[in-house]
Amino acid sequence: MNPAAEALTRAGLIGAVSGLRSQWGMAAVAWSARPADVSVPARPWVRGATLASATGEFVADKSPRTPSRLAPGGLVPRLVLGALSGMALSRRSEGPATPVAAAAAGAMAAGAFACAGAGWRRVAAARTGDAVAAAVEDVVAVALAWVACSPAGVRPPCPRAGHARHAIEFEGTGTPGTDRAPDGPEE
Repeated sequence: MNPAAEALTRAGLIGAVSGLRSQWGMAAVAWSARPADVSVPARPWVRGATLASATGEFVADKSPRTPSRLAPGGLVPRLVLGALSGMALSRRSEGPATPVAAAAAGAMAAGAFACAGAGWRRVAAARTGDAVAAAVEDVVAVALAWVACSPAGVRPPCPRAGHARHAIEFEGTGTPGTDRAPDGPEE
């Protein structure tokens, strides 16, 4: 995948996290920052603030008094935080996308996943109860954040086992015919 497309994919994924849990996208960006990263999300006070806000949202989300995420007071922060977290995460990529494109990808994904999450929650809560539906949504948000912030990047699967990309992955594993150890291929 080309670096700009990967940066936009990551921005969209982290925006999706913000759509499901508004504070979690920026918290994932802050907490996955490398020690050498000098950006604002990597600063200790930002990490503390994002952790506190994400924890608060985790607790408040389970309350029946929490207003709809699709109300303006719930949707606007999701769009803004989706845009900001998408832009911040895209800056880590080797060939970052333009900040405007990354912000747009993050905001659009946040809006789409806010709507999808609200629909999921309504249907799933009727079948399993709200606590179970919320827990499943939490797991999906964590998985999306992990994929978006993973140092390995976002890679499409390669269907051919003999593809050059796989030959490098198997190097030195002892797999017959593919081990390129200094003493030559194993038989």
